[in-house]
Amino acid sequence: MTKHLKRAHGIVLAALVLGIFTGSLLAPATTSAHVEATILSGLYATGEAAEYSTILDLPTLIGNIIQALLGATGIIFLGITIYAGLLYMTAAGDDTKVKKAKSMLSTSVIGLLIVIGAYAITEFIINQIYLANIS
Repeated sequence: MTKHLKRAHGIVLAALVLGIFTGSLLAPATTSAHVEATILSGLYATGEAAEYSTILDLPTLIGNIIQALLGATGIIFLGITIYAGLLYMTAAGDDTKVKKAKSMLSTSVIGLLIVIGAYAITEFIINQIYLANIS
């Protein structure tokens, strides 16, 4: 036998011995449905203990979708801002690159302000709808 084949046999044998001694090979097999049910019941119990509502109504769902879209838009504008800053730093005095970077930077800052404002307005409206549904 070659060295590599002996080494591979040794690794497989060590893994089997380790598996038998730790009990993982002798443990009863659990079904994935049982594991999933156990995890879900634990998550629901934790949510209820933390007084977190697991009921998802329509206004909350719409609010979550809008918040996710606004968050993604904010990340895009942040990327544009970083790119414009890098472009400005690497312009090396080239007027066209500097003008392009300044234009991108001002446009992305305005876009970020619009996204932040939209997020604030959306958060306010969703909270008011939620409070109206509670009372």
